[in-house]
Amino acid sequence: MGADEKRRSGRHALILLDLDRFTDVNDAHGHGFGDEVLVAVTDRLRGVAAPADTLARLGGDEFGLFVEDVDPLRAQHLAEHLRAELKAPIVIGTRTVHLTASLALVHLTPKAAPRDAVADAELALRAAKRAGRDRVSVYRPELRAARETFTRISAGLRHAIERGELTVHYQPVVELPSARIVAVEALLRWTPPTGPVPPLDFIPVAEETGMIVPIGAWVLEQACRDAKDWHDRHGTSLTVNVSVRQLAEPGFADQVLRTLARTGLPAAALVLEITESVFVGVADDAAPLLAALDGLRTHGIRVAIDDFGTGYSSLSYLTQLPVDILKIDRSFVPTSQEVGEDHAFTRAVLQLGTSRQLPAIAEGIETQEQAQLLHDLGCRLAQGYHFARPGPVAQVDAAFLRLNPALTP
Repeated sequence: MGADEKRRSGRHALILLDLDRFTDVNDAHGHGFGDEVLVAVTDRLRGVAAPADTLARLGGDEFGLFVEDVDPLRAQHLAEHLRAELKAPIVIGTRTVHLTASLALVHLTPKAAPRDAVADAELALRAAKRAGRDRVSVYRPELRAARETFTRISAGLRHAIERGELTVHYQPVVELPSARIVAVEALLRWTPPTGPVPPLDFIPVAEETGMIVPIGAWVLEQACRDAKDWHDRHGTSLTVNVSVRQLAEPGFADQVLRTLARTGLPAAALVLEITESVFVGVADDAAPLLAALDGLRTHGIRVAIDDFGTGYSSLSYLTQLPVDILKIDRSFVPTSQEVGEDHAFTRAVLQLGTSRQLPAIAEGIETQEQAQLLHDLGCRLAQGYHFARPGPVAQVDAAFLRLNPALTP
């Protein structure tokens, strides 16, 4: 057996590389300049690849590198080397471009089918993009299983509204210490014939596919109709979660106002709930989203920031966002075992809200001890299983009878 045959491992690697936000380069400098950047990128990739490796441009700003006889560790180092190489500034004429890239790495055996290898690499590349870009994602079998689940959920969601499989449940928000209901939060539920699907499973699919736009419009309409009676009888408000995909729709603000006009719910009774991470993730393109929210606020609609405290820079973003209400994430709500502690973060959030005249709602309250502690800390609004679990309209009506008896006819 020759030396080359002994050296050959039979293990190969496929690396897919996609430049992050490359359309920004074309938009800013034109496609001609963008082509020059792609040539420079190709030269850099060639400088890292070995002569025996196969480098190809697969289209647009995506490249593929096939590496023969490479062990997994060296393939990982090669992928990281490529990523680091592309982070260095690219200078063309008088212009300097800073790029990052998302990479997918698939370890192959000689029996791997080329079509399957590319499909696996695309799954890993999608995972790298979803995880925040500028990273190497190694293909794992779980990615294929997750994609199959994604496809199945996506197919089911496309018909969920017309088949009557979607419902809206509501969880009361109460004031402390009386526990009187002052608001309800609308929560989407999906129950296909095969059984309930958890929101954590189907909401991300709806957002990624864009189906959250029609589904969100349906939720808003249904929730406003349901909440109208509670508002008339108890003066309660309604909170509806809104995704970045909905906010980005050009006619979103008009749609909200038309929904209020059709259902009769006053604008002052509606709270749109967003997560701070929405704006962290689209910081460069947030202006239209902020404008939509600002426009709605001029009509009296309020905006709540959900999961406050879990974002990358909550305090700094709070000064920039159109916010009326803070919702304290349950991970920062004191537990019954922590009653004797200082709870500095909870105090800080509450004091911050007070200083900016923003009421705070504590989520995830499960015991009377937690409710009492939060009241002692200065929190006046809360929601959680201790007061009422999410449920359909009839269950919420029962909660009103139990918690707001004096106001019920």
